[in-house]
Amino acid sequence: MRRRLLILVVTLMAAGILLAVVSCDDNGWAPPVFLPIDKVNTGLPKVDIRLPGVQEIQSRSEWLDGVQMTIYNADGSINYQGTIEMKGRGNMSWSFPKKSYALKLSKKNEVLGMPRHKRWCLISNWLDRTMMRNAVAFKISSMMPSLEYTPRGRYVELFVNGIHRGNYFLCEQIKVDRNRVDIKDLDNTAVEGPGVTGGFIFELDEYFDEAFQLRSPREQLPWMLKDPDEVNDAAYDYVCDYVANLEDALYDDVRFYKRDFAKLMDLGSFVDWWLVYELAMNREPRHPKSCYMYKDADTEEGVALLKAGPVWDFDCETFMPAVENQYTAITSLYYPRLFEDREFRLLVQQHWLQLKERGLREQVDRYIDNLSEMLQESDKINSALWPIVVPTNGDTYISFNDAVARLKSSFDKKYVWLDYIINNQITPPLP
Repeated sequence: MRRRLLILVVTLMAAGILLAVVSCDDNGWAPPVFLPIDKVNTGLPKVDIRLPGVQEIQSRSEWLDGVQMTIYNADGSINYQGTIEMKGRGNMSWSFPKKSYALKLSKKNEVLGMPRHKRWCLISNWLDRTMMRNAVAFKISSMMPSLEYTPRGRYVELFVNGIHRGNYFLCEQIKVDRNRVDIKDLDNTAVEGPGVTGGFIFELDEYFDEAFQLRSPREQLPWMLKDPDEVNDAAYDYVCDYVANLEDALYDDVRFYKRDFAKLMDLGSFVDWWLVYELAMNREPRHPKSCYMYKDADTEEGVALLKAGPVWDFDCETFMPAVENQYTAITSLYYPRLFEDREFRLLVQQHWLQLKERGLREQVDRYIDNLSEMLQESDKINSALWPIVVPTNGDTYISFNDAVARLKSSFDKKYVWLDYIINNQITPPLP
């Protein structure tokens, strides 16, 4: 017989004491029966979603249309109102009780001060006791000199069919667009010439679940086309040849020492991408998972360089004391080979010096403090609605403030360690 526990959550609000019932069964936590939108006042914007004829989003593959969405600014004024499409998102995270979602507006629109686009994500951050790991990593990325685009996001309170779903991170989905990954749209009618050479956003991910995919010939890495959604045979053949040539330039010793790979890769972006993942202590590239690269269309001047980024997915096993004094991403993807190149190592040192001069550590520390202050009230409700039952980040059973202090301390210690390594070990030890 299924066990069921009812927990009475008492939330102190400005308007008085609000009672909500939260249920838990063998399948995990369910959202409360009653938390009306006008009684939730955390200082954050609110997203009010009304699903037509259903209570929950059931699919990650099929869009549900006819969804009504209203976004309220923190002061209660309407920021956006319209009919949208909605579906679930995530791989492993779709099994979590607190789901993440993809949104598609009927037309491009600004949302909470972020530039116009149709495609957006609602990230649940369920595993993250601080709720800020993604935001902090994006802040680090935004300071990198060679990463052209970092997804923007805003914290919101989500309501679905009148039920409060807690704190979410409403952010931009990675797409080709002049306000996001600013490369040319692929000409899918072209069968030869520059039209088949880009632009592409690639995802390297072991789930290997996109329609257009390939295993790289030397390293057997799982390359997938993330945007555009589909390509013709000519463009697909170009990508296969491009990846094969890239790996040949890296792993053929004659070509490597001639540095042919530098004619194919934007090395500055690969330096900065690596620095973000090291500072955030993100080990996802080891699988790899959620690792993005992109390439514009070739021109008459030559082949467009492959660029690393945008960064993505930092809510799990990041900013942890256990990995403050060790590498987390240097053995991933093509980095073992890149670090054999002296010019690449010197570029790491140059970029690191720029970041220190720009006050990276101080700015990130202040950003963490500001987020902590902003999220205090939201955490009181969110942590009651969605207790974490999977201790992946090591801060599951401590207070919000203690978890934030732990995150900040881990970042500071990793910064100090990486500073020493970059300044004193020109050749990082490769396992």
